[in-house]
Formats: sequence, C-alpha cells, structure tokens
Amino acid sequence: MKKIVRQQNYLRELINSQENKNITRQTLRCAVRAVLEPLLDNPEAGVVLFRIIYKTGLAGLLKRLDFSDIESFDFSDESENLREKVWADTEFICVMTHRFAAILLWDNKSGDKNYVRYYSIFNSRLQDEALDIINRNSIIDIKKYQEKFHPDRRDNILLNSSIRRMAENLDEAAKDAVLGFAEFQTRPKGYTPETREIAHEVKNQLSICDLYSEIIKKYCSKNNISDATILNGVKSISRAVKMANNSLMSLKTFRHKELKQCDLKKIIDTAEDLTRIYFECKNVEYKVESKANLKIAADEDSLISVIINLVKNAAEAFGAGEEMLPEVQTDKEAKSGKYVKVKAEKRGDFAIIRVLNNAGKINEPERIFEKGFTTKNSGSGLGLYICKKAIEEQLGHLQLEHTGDDYTEFVIKMGLIK
Repeated sequence: MKKIVRQQNYLRELINSQENKNITRQTLRCAVRAVLEPLLDNPEAGVVLFRIIYKTGLAGLLKRLDFSDIESFDFSDESENLREKVWADTEFICVMTHRFAAILLWDNKSGDKNYVRYYSIFNSRLQDEALDIINRNSIIDIKKYQEKFHPDRRDNILLNSSIRRMAENLDEAAKDAVLGFAEFQTRPKGYTPETREIAHEVKNQLSICDLYSEIIKKYCSKNNISDATILNGVKSISRAVKMANNSLMSLKTFRHKELKQCDLKKIIDTAEDLTRIYFECKNVEYKVESKANLKIAADEDSLISVIINLVKNAAEAFGAGEEMLPEVQTDKEAKSGKYVKVKAEKRGDFAIIRVLNNAGKINEPERIFEKGFTTKNSGSGLGLYICKKAIEEQLGHLQLEHTGDDYTEFVIKMGLIK
C-alpha cells in the first residue's frame, strides 16, 4: 500500500522566514487592493491565484475579479483546486502578468484578531519560491503560468523593502504622532528638553513615512500605475505627515494659529479624503455636502485636524457593533441606516460646518469639552478639548448643538471673508 505523507503548511514557514512585523487588517486590505485593482482597472493577459477566507472589505473587489475576463483560481478549502487542506488560516493573493508580478501571503494566527503576519514579493525572481509551494498543493498546473508570466526584470530589492517598511512603520508612526501631540498639549510649563526629545523621535518616524510614500509615487509613475486607490492613499499619507510635522513645529516654536484666507470647500474636500478610511470597515454611510464657495479666515491645517477629530469621534460612536470583523463574513452592501454627515453652509456673516451622526445620545454632554473627560474606555479626554481650543484660537466657535436618541450634532462657526 502506498504511504500517504501529509504536506506541511510551508506557506506559513515562508511568512515566518521574512521576519516582517505584524500589520493591521486594514493595512492588509489596502495592500491587496493595491496589488489587484490596477489589473482590474486596465485588464491585460494574466492570472490571479487567491485564497481569501475573511472577505470583509474585499468582497466587492473579488466580485469584480469574478465578473472580469481575467483568468483566476480560488484556493479556498471549498474549491476543487486543492490536493490537501493544509493551509488552515494562511491566505494569499498572487497576480502575474507579462509586466508585473506581485505575491502577498499572510497568516491569521498572529495572536491578535486585528493583526496578521505577512510576506510580500514584487517583480522578483524570488516569486517562484512561493509559487512552487502553492503548485505542490494545487490540482491546477501553475508551472505553465510561471513560465508564461514571468517579468524579465532583476530582483527589485529596494521596492520590496520599501513596501514592507511602509506597511510596518505607518501604523506605528501614526500612533506616535497622535500620542506625542496629546502629550505636548497637556504640558502647561512650555516646551522642555524632554518634549524636544519626543518631538525629534516622532519627526524621524514621520520622515520614514514621507520617504516611502515618495518611493511608491515614483514607482507608480514609472510603471504607469494610475489606480485611484493607491494614488489617493499615498496623497493622504503625505498630507497627514505634513500636518503632523506642522503641529510639532508649532509646539516647538509656540507658534499661534496663523489666520489667512482659506477656501472652505478645499478644506472640507481634504478632510473627506483623510477620513474616508474610518468607514471602510463600518456599515455606516459617510456623506459630505459642501457646495458653497465660501472664503474664511482660518489656519488651514488646524481646521482640517478639528474636522478629522470630529468625524473620527462620530464614526467611533457606533462602537464595535458596526465593525465588520473578519469573523463576520458578509456580502451585504446596503447601508444600515446609520450615518455620519459633514455639511458646510453660509449663515449670515459666518460659515457653518456641521458634523452629525445618529449613533445615540452622548452621556454628560455638559462635560464634553472638559480636559480629561472622555466617554471612551481607552480615550484620553483631550480630543474635543484641543478642538475647542484650536477653533477659539481662530476666532471661531465650536459647540455641541444637539445630542439625543435621534442624532448628535457638533457645529463649527467661522468668520467669512467677503
């Protein structure tokens, strides 16, 4: 009798060999989109191999692939393409064309359901290592695709390293910037040597994000990649890094808000680009209305930061109940009736910016702007305090206009320039 030797999960071993840090699922979803969307937007001869168990945030993308003319193979346990079910919670996507090859592997057993451990290869001869592992457990002969779609380029070590470092540093740098900014704002005695050290380290992390975003932009330009998701993502990263650097600079120099004529619609549009990410995994409608052409006296970056803070709070007010985690697999595309809205309008001599949601009533609304007061389990109680102070420094006014079971509304009032 022939002895059957069960295969090992060599994909997981390959992931571990690259020694990358864990990344959030949100970052992973962005990476998958960055790999697949350019091919879907500009179809050409190629093949896609994928094993995606947790489809939250990616269901629409996979439907586009299914309805396209691009050849693709699903390696989920329910498909007929596997020899053995040995990959467990390890997933992957491989895209191969004559000009481009990209492989992302990730394992869900990271110890935290919100993070994954990953492996990535772009336009490299090393792609065959992962493809050979997949081929050994595949009913489909992948070798013919390896031979047909194999970009004739040298290993792009710089690109691979840049993509990995970008993913690894982005979350960490963002957290450092937010925590550092909050720390500075709570110090009443001025800018001490200790805060200089913190600011220096935060700026170093932000500079890493800035450099890698530039590398990705150059790569997209060189390879004629015009995918809107990638370009808008890089643009948003660059803008967020710039704003964080400006905030650190204002702390270092004790610079007051610099009021100048600003286009309110441009400010609202920028804030919208930077806050869309908060809604990708929530079953909550995000709607922005800003048709009026209004000129206001404001500090542009500071006002954008305030709007971002209010929108982020509004999105988080819905809580974990609206979060579509990997365990909740759904193709539901209809909205739940829950919403966050941003509206800008003219009222007399003032521009009014409204941020609304219907997540429910705020407890103790009279204390909402107090320093240190928070309704979140992990909140610092600084966000709304900083927002109110920032608006008042721009000769504006921020208030909680209404909160109840029907809706909650914050209103910013800024002076118009005629």
